[in-house]
Amino acid sequence: MKILCWIGSAVDALWVLALVWPRLFTILTGNIAMAGDLSVRLIAGIAASMMAGWTVLLAWAAQNPVERRAVMLFTAIPVLTGLFSVSLIGNIFGQCGGAIWILVKTAGLFSAMLWGYFTANKIVKEDAYEIHS
Repeated sequence: MKILCWIGSAVDALWVLALVWPRLFTILTGNIAMAGDLSVRLIAGIAASMMAGWTVLLAWAAQNPVERRAVMLFTAIPVLTGLFSVSLIGNIFGQCGGAIWILVKTAGLFSAMLWGYFTANKIVKEDAYEIHS
């Protein structure tokens, strides 16, 4: 679960950089919209700020993932479901340069985060059972 949180944090850090530097965003998504549009870059800056916060939150959760398991749940729902939905819409309307890999990555991280959350819950319940036995 620690590794899972660190992977999530690293992926988020990559997207922070991509949202700040349009060239990296274009490389990752195939979408050149951020290159010259100030309003899009400002929106991306807001998204980068939020993503930076989530990067730190996942790094914090990695320090004690069982106790901080809710972070994994909140990462899966709503964060990853939202990112998946936006990426799906972008792919459907041809705005992601066919970056299907983003959908696969998001779905994989969603599944992994849910696994981490439910596994942590199981550990907590087993520990509680042992204490009361």
